[in-house]
Amino acid sequence: MHESAHPARHYLLVTPDGELTSGVAPLREIRRGLEEGAGIGEAGFEYLPGAGHPIAVYHFVPYDQDTRRVNTTAGGMYWELTAPVDPQDATALDPDLRKIRLRGPAAFVARDTEAVSIDDQQRQLRLAHHQAVTRLRAKGWLAAPRPRAAQLAPGPDARLQPVEGRVPGEGIAKSLAAELREHVHFRSLPADRVREYLSRVVGQWASRNGWEPEREAPAERPEDGEHDLLCRHPALPWLVIEIERGNRRATADKLARAVAGGGVAIWLRWAGPAPRTIPAGVLLIHLAAVPAARNGDRRAYTLTEQAAAAAVVTVGR
Repeated sequence: MHESAHPARHYLLVTPDGELTSGVAPLREIRRGLEEGAGIGEAGFEYLPGAGHPIAVYHFVPYDQDTRRVNTTAGGMYWELTAPVDPQDATALDPDLRKIRLRGPAAFVARDTEAVSIDDQQRQLRLAHHQAVTRLRAKGWLAAPRPRAAQLAPGPDARLQPVEGRVPGEGIAKSLAAELREHVHFRSLPADRVREYLSRVVGQWASRNGWEPEREAPAERPEDGEHDLLCRHPALPWLVIEIERGNRRATADKLARAVAGGGVAIWLRWAGPAPRTIPAGVLLIHLAAVPAARNGDRRAYTLTEQAAAAAVVTVGR
């Protein structure tokens, strides 16, 4: 079956605890994940009325009584995303239509259009999540988050101080690894779409932490071609990130030259075994995605949440 029959979608999964993870998978896989272990029923969806973007929220609809926890965060996001631009607008959506009661996990699925890009929709979703969580915690309706490993702080002052490590940039790599552990997983995604997805996630992480990311940026040496991501920061070293599933010597050499030039170099390997040798100063993040059933005529890969949770930083010596 051709890939177009089941195209991959970018989505953000919200749990009743308020936790947020992102992923890319065909709709049938997203629905299957919502249905798994939920009882007798099926996954349904709701479009966001009056929102001005093509986001839909998918959730499990049981055939009998639903005893699962109410997902107040997903409901809060639905409220935020359907808010009118101008509250005084006579055509604004009736507030009662902006209320929705969801139970269990909910997946907010984005769809790329000429009017609104995937990046814009994901920014809207993350902003709505932040607003909903802040409001719910202020009212005591949502518990405080569980402690997390140290990473770059989101504040404008704290984020300029990278976490210290054994080599320059190790704390930055640990921050990125924490982001990947928490937010990244995918199912049956073709290799080129995996690279595109990871590049998008890494670019968003860099932007939130004060860098200006540039995709497919020219390398300093013409023979090195392009960097998958080149990130510049007003107070931190420049950051180079290469994303690949193989173990190419050319990539290792390019990253080594970036380190020698004073940059921070991160090698994001998302499939296959970790390389046996890592150039000195290069920071490896290994994601152990595994081959899945072919997506159309292309090889596909799956990265489970459990596999993503094992991602760590290895320092080249």
